[in-house]
Amino acid sequence: LNRWQQHLAVVHPIVSRLPLQPPAMPHLLRWLQLLCLTGALASDYNIVNLDNATFSLIVGQSYPVFLRFDKEYPYGDKADAFKNMAAVVGKSGNKIIIATVGVSTSGEKQNMDMVKTLNLMPDGKDDLESADMDKLFPKFMHFKAGDIEGSHYTGAVTKAAMLKFLGIEEKTCDMLTGEFCGETEKMHLKFFEGKSMDELKSELATLTKRSEQVLKKEERGLVDGRLKVLKRLVKAHKKAAKQAKQKK
Repeated sequence: LNRWQQHLAVVHPIVSRLPLQPPAMPHLLRWLQLLCLTGALASDYNIVNLDNATFSLIVGQSYPVFLRFDKEYPYGDKADAFKNMAAVVGKSGNKIIIATVGVSTSGEKQNMDMVKTLNLMPDGKDDLESADMDKLFPKFMHFKAGDIEGSHYTGAVTKAAMLKFLGIEEKTCDMLTGEFCGETEKMHLKFFEGKSMDELKSELATLTKRSEQVLKKEERGLVDGRLKVLKRLVKAHKKAAKQAKQKK
């Protein structure tokens, strides 16, 4: 079981938090195996691919589901917003499943019947064409735990709007304490640890000048990453100093 659980947890962290009581383990194992064998594990972090075969395994079960219907290989701002939202949800600790259904408009027209069943088909249409997918999709639905009817999400397709709808607050890196910071951010923060505000400002001027120069690829990544963190660190120190002054 651990092998399947670890494999799925890479792209969908909710699995790593499931309470694995003995009676449930055979069911969970079959679920994990089917998801893996049917290709239900999306390559994007915390997003599960669903289709006719796997839909009922996820929707209507123990956890709420936020589900996207879109072209098979979505791209663009809305696709990026969905991926970014899913990543935040995955790291938040909230037990919400983020899933996607890819709809094909040619060949076997995969998952077209799901669009009809869930009342996502535009009026007067029996089938979707490629242009319809570009103009009218993505579409989203939200299913509460145990619910198979679902409700349509019609809000803005932005990370902030979808997170607000799901009731999830994004945890951002605290430059002063290191809380909620990623490993790369922590690495850069450690470099500036213990330096005074004047020293940080001097470092900022030096890094800014250095970033304007022609650099090798590895050096460019280091300089730009460190500069980005330093700007946020200086801003955080200024804000903290201002708040401390106001309290006096």
